[in-house]
Amino acid sequence: MNWTYLNDIYIPKEEVRISPFDRGFLFGDGVYEVIPVYESKAFLLEDHISRLERSLKQTGINKPKLWNDIPQIIDELIKKNVFPNQVVYLQVTRGEDVVRSHIPDPSISPTLFLSSWELSINPYRLNPDKLGLDVKILEDPRWERCDVKATTLLSNVIALREANIEGRDGVIFCIKGKVTEGAASNIFAVFGNSVLTTPESNQILSGITRKYVLSLLGSKGIETLEKDLTVENLYEADEVWMTSSTQEIQPVRKIDDKELSAKSPKDSLWFDLLSSYVT
Repeated sequence: MNWTYLNDIYIPKEEVRISPFDRGFLFGDGVYEVIPVYESKAFLLEDHISRLERSLKQTGINKPKLWNDIPQIIDELIKKNVFPNQVVYLQVTRGEDVVRSHIPDPSISPTLFLSSWELSINPYRLNPDKLGLDVKILEDPRWERCDVKATTLLSNVIALREANIEGRDGVIFCIKGKVTEGAASNIFAVFGNSVLTTPESNQILSGITRKYVLSLLGSKGIETLEKDLTVENLYEADEVWMTSSTQEIQPVRKIDDKELSAKSPKDSLWFDLLSSYVT
C-alpha cells in the first residue's frame, strides 16, 4: 500500500481526494517541492523548506497550519512507504473556494498534500558509459516568474511531451538565443577549467541541486561562474549537464542535431561530481 498525506491525515493513495473547488485544481494556484530521499533520510530538506516558504511568500499563499510539523510528516510518510530511496512530493495550494473566482477568498485555509514513491537510480550511476542525453532547444514560452516553484507547469508539460514524442530526452529553454534552464532542470557547461551556469533571476528556478553542485565544485577548487550562456556556447562546451533533484547530474551528448564534444566518463567532470554526490 502506498500512503499520502492530506491536511492532517495519512490516507492510502487509492482513497485520497480533494475538492474540485480547490484553487490548485481550478487555477494551478499552488506551489510545490520535490525532495529526494536517500537511505530513508530527506536530502537537503532545510533548503527545500526554505524555498517553499519563499514561494508561499511570493504568491501570497498562507502557510498551512501544520507548517512546523512538515519535517516530521515527511519522516513518517517515508517510513510508511518503506522504500529506502524515495521522491517526496510536497504541495501547498491556496485552498478550497466556495465559488470559482480569480480573486481568492482571503479567509480560506491552504491545502497541504504530500505523496512519495520509489526514487529511480540515476542510470549514469548504473552505467557511466550510457549515451548522454539527446535534448532539443525551444524558445522559452513560460511566464516571467520562473523563480517561483509553482504548480502551473503546462508550458513545461507541452515541451517535454513533444520532445518525448520525437524520441528526445529533454528540453533546454532559451530566450532569443540565451539559455534559461531545462524544462525540469538547471543547465551547466564546462569550458576548460571553468564551469558556467545561468545566473539566478526571475527567468530560472534557483535549483536546490544546482546549489549543491556549485558547492561540490567549490569544494574541489573548480572555478564556477554564474553568467549568461548562449545556445552557441553550449555547442562549443567541453561538457554540458542537466541537474535536478531526481536526475542528480546527467550529461548531454546532443542538442538538436548538434553532437557535442565527447569524453570518457573517467575523464569527465560530471562523472567526478556524480561519484562525490550523496549515495
